[in-house]
Amino acid sequence: MTKSFTAAAILLLRDRARLRLDDPIVVHLPWTASIGAPGGAAAITIRDLLTMNAGFPTDDPWGDRQENVPIAEFDALVAAGLSFCRAPRTGFEYSNLGYALLGRIVSVASGVDYREFVAGELLAPLAMHATCFDTRDVAPERRAHGYAPLGAELVPEPVVSPGAFSPMGGLHSSVRDLASWVRGFAQPTDDDAHPLSAADRREMQEGRTHVSTAFVEAPAGAPPKTLTNLYGFGLGATLDSRLGRFVHHSGGYPGFGSHMRWHPASGWGIIALANKTYAPTAVLATAILDDIVTRLGAPTDIAATLWPQTRDAMDIAERLAAGWDDDLADASFAVNLDLDVPRPYRRAAVAQLASAIGPFSRDAATLASRSPAHAKWRVRGATADAEFEILLTPERPPRMQTFAFTAAAPAP
Repeated sequence: MTKSFTAAAILLLRDRARLRLDDPIVVHLPWTASIGAPGGAAAITIRDLLTMNAGFPTDDPWGDRQENVPIAEFDALVAAGLSFCRAPRTGFEYSNLGYALLGRIVSVASGVDYREFVAGELLAPLAMHATCFDTRDVAPERRAHGYAPLGAELVPEPVVSPGAFSPMGGLHSSVRDLASWVRGFAQPTDDDAHPLSAADRREMQEGRTHVSTAFVEAPAGAPPKTLTNLYGFGLGATLDSRLGRFVHHSGGYPGFGSHMRWHPASGWGIIALANKTYAPTAVLATAILDDIVTRLGAPTDIAATLWPQTRDAMDIAERLAAGWDDDLADASFAVNLDLDVPRPYRRAAVAQLASAIGPFSRDAATLASRSPAHAKWRVRGATADAEFEILLTPERPPRMQTFAFTAAAPAP
């Protein structure tokens, strides 16, 4: 899970004007001119490395065995040319090598060793004193040794020293220290004394590269859902159609498996660490956090991010459906609504809806949204249900540019 620390180091240097995310990597690492990228030496940017979009082939498990490669040997490997499975910016490929290159850029742009930069600029300000790159710096009684399954046995994995690939997975840490890291991302604020600005931490969590989309059958009695997985800057994001957005990263490594995960809308997070090669901590952590969010009724992104004006507009839409009021419509509608559907037609359609469904109440559990300015929900009527949808304008204050409604059969 070291990749989020590497990405944070890159953004710190960006903010200090030592690099730009759209710089070709050859600007900072001249020996990459011979890397062999489709499109030429300047085709790969720092942003491409951050988002796993440079075109390198996925390199698990090879990359996991490269941590202690010396810097000079790594630079020579890159200068000799690399293999590409696609052109840059044409698809996600999980690349440990890409994050090793980012570590080299941190060193060159900062003028100090990558590990020294991360320790001084990120770990020290957060008092993450148990976190280090060299396991030999940890007292033996405090160190969890890693094991690999071999047949029916668990065999100790050898201790690996730091090297060129440390930026992809070289940190050793504890749950307590990682809680400080996760807390800073789960609900970032400008006054939380984090070395990285709140805006940068939000930027890291935004999905930039599409990884996968899957339709998931839910347990008996629960509706199915869609999971869309994206990759940002050293962090993954999953858009859960039922529970909102989760941000996360796993750490599969010889001797270890780890996962950190949080739900930004509620602030809940979880960290799982295990000392067995590729232990499936992501499965366990995902199940636990899903259960927390579901059982506690924690807010989803939808509930947490709607504009107050959007909530007000939902109330106004229901008031107009219950009994039309031209003054209320005049105060709330954007100029396009009466042009799109003349007021008399809309008023008649609303009266017909009110007659069809009778007295109604909102079903808050059906609320869906694609942005803070949008809401779609169902109301339960005496004789039928109805679905409402509103969308607000970019004006200040925003006004209602969409006011749609349809009768529907009662939902189970």
